Amino acid sequence: MTIVIGMKEDFGLEKAKLDERDWLYVLTMISGLGRKKIREIFEITGSFQVAIENWHELARQLRLTSLITRQVDKQSNEASAIALLEKREEERTRFLCPFDDTYPVSLRNIPDSPLTLFYRGDHTLLEKLSIGVVGSRKPTPYGRASCSFFVRELVQAGLVIVSGVAYGIDAEAHQATLKAGGKTIGVLGCGMNHVYPSRHRELYREIESFGLLLSEYPPHIPPVSGLFPERNRIISGLSIGVLVVEAAEKSGSLITADCALEQGKEVFAIPGPIFSLMSAGPHNLIKQGAKLVTCSNDIWEEIKHHLPEAEQMQQVEKRKTNDVVPLSNEEKAIVEALTYDGIHLDELMSSLEKDQRRMLHQLVIRLEAKGAIVALPGGYFARR
Repeated sequence: MTIVIGMKEDFGLEKAKLDERDWLYVLTMISGLGRKKIREIFEITGSFQVAIENWHELARQLRLTSLITRQVDKQSNEASAIALLEKREEERTRFLCPFDDTYPVSLRNIPDSPLTLFYRGDHTLLEKLSIGVVGSRKPTPYGRASCSFFVRELVQAGLVIVSGVAYGIDAEAHQATLKAGGKTIGVLGCGMNHVYPSRHRELYREIESFGLLLSEYPPHIPPVSGLFPERNRIISGLSIGVLVVEAAEKSGSLITADCALEQGKEVFAIPGPIFSLMSAGPHNLIKQGAKLVTCSNDIWEEIKHHLPEAEQMQQVEKRKTNDVVPLSNEEKAIVEALTYDGIHLDELMSSLEKDQRRMLHQLVIRLEAKGAIVALPGGYFARR
């Protein structure tokens, strides 16, 4: 069956045939027909078009529910298929699938690879070398500072930062990347038409404008708890390795680390204070063989064979060692009063001598510009 449909000029074509990727799209939009069943359909028939043409026989063979069968009956007739695809073009719904040459090589051979990748933003970032950064949704100031520090270094090395747009370390990783002028990919656990969490609406817009939003789910799919663990295999699949910043003993971030190990990727873990619950996850990973990292060079040693650009990471380390920014006595006093965990500006003020307090705000701004300290949410500052 060959159907010719009209297409908008915005998509670069006047007309196109309904091909395998279009039939895949039709099946993807069927409620209750998941990717595993769709993959099974293709394995049996070798063609989604053939599957549609022999649908009732195939449905009996696969023991599909009558609800699914009726939906396919409705969507697979000529008029409904054309309407569905025209709506896709109207709404500018963009997606990649294994039939596309631009489908990321990094995802083709992972277990349970996604059949569709809906996206907004720059899909060419999928061709770049990336590293995943994940962690707790309730990080400590130490975790935020560590995340920001490592992300900046990795961005300077030319790596794209991949994370899940969740609260905590995920958001910190995306924001730190954008602040450093880098590129980031946000992998969603819901469809593109939903912002989750809702407070990340502005972050969604920034990632779409300066990076890439990605989801294997059709745009209308709402956030459901079971979908978020699934997206973790995409975060690790796109990445040459995964950096775990902070995580409780049973954190969802450890699912991403497990996916990375299953896919043969590197796992990196930042150690933390032994009394912190947020250190349990990274410390357990280190015990199991993850690479303990205290500087970006620890990551470089494991990934340098992947990318020539990572040589820049060595230059970052050299600059840190050989190009130390001199500090005034007043600046040194502030740095010495801070901790790596971070303290509030009010607490910092009370810890200083009276004559040191007058210029505190100006000195904090200057130290942040020099890279000696880092500003954390809520008015906290930490040493680097």
